[in-house]
Amino acid sequence: MSPETAQLAASMREVRAAAGLSLAQLARRTPYSKSSWARYLAGTQPVPRRAVEALCEVAGVRPERLLALWELADARWSGRARATPEPRPEHRSVRSTPYVWGAAAGLAAAAVAAVAVLLSGPYGSSSATTGTAPATFTPGPGCSGRTCEGKNPVDMGCGGRQMVRTLAARTAADGRSVQLRNGTACHAVWARASRLHLGDRVELTLPGAPRKEIHVDTDKERNAYLATPMTALTPPHDPGDARVCLIPAEGRRVCFTGGSGSR
Repeated sequence: MSPETAQLAASMREVRAAAGLSLAQLARRTPYSKSSWARYLAGTQPVPRRAVEALCEVAGVRPERLLALWELADARWSGRARATPEPRPEHRSVRSTPYVWGAAAGLAAAAVAAVAVLLSGPYGSSSATTGTAPATFTPGPGCSGRTCEGKNPVDMGCGGRQMVRTLAARTAADGRSVQLRNGTACHAVWARASRLHLGDRVELTLPGAPRKEIHVDTDKERNAYLATPMTALTPPHDPGDARVCLIPAEGRRVCFTGGSGSR
């Protein structure tokens, strides 16, 4: 496996893990099968550009970084990288064909683009502007309002780009992170957490609605992004009325709402 392919596969796995997506969920939300995603994420099969775009859409991240890495990996898969002559310590060959120089120029341009995107941040902000058109793969949510009550926001596709906003977030000194999320397309709220410790709990409450919880009982859960089931937003409730509490296995409870500071 080339370094370019390994880097692309690792970055795609990182995006999938951050969004809490299983292979089955990716297969349901994109045009690609579960077995195809397994090969793409393992780096054992060339990844279509469209699959990279679809992953970013479903995960709710900007595609520029992964697409820049895809350009470099695609150069390896297509053989353009192999067409580039190895540098010699004595003299550069003067008999290189135009195709070779064109391939080298293409690879250089892709490398410059990749460096520029990587230096701009891991995934970029959803509010950032770009000169390129966004990906056109736009899966719709699987529920809205009352039909989202108690359902998994990832399974329902409620966390896609331009369909969700973070109302409030807290990050502890030890890395525990909790967010209150509002699915604007799904008309629901949920809590998302990461880097929790064994025994930690996260509670989401909204007046008049059942309480939703996260329990961290295994190492796998401790190292994953977790989300509570969704609470549907129905009149007269506002997203800012939702309250999230982090209840550590050891330590002080920390609570906050979408419209106020921690308390």
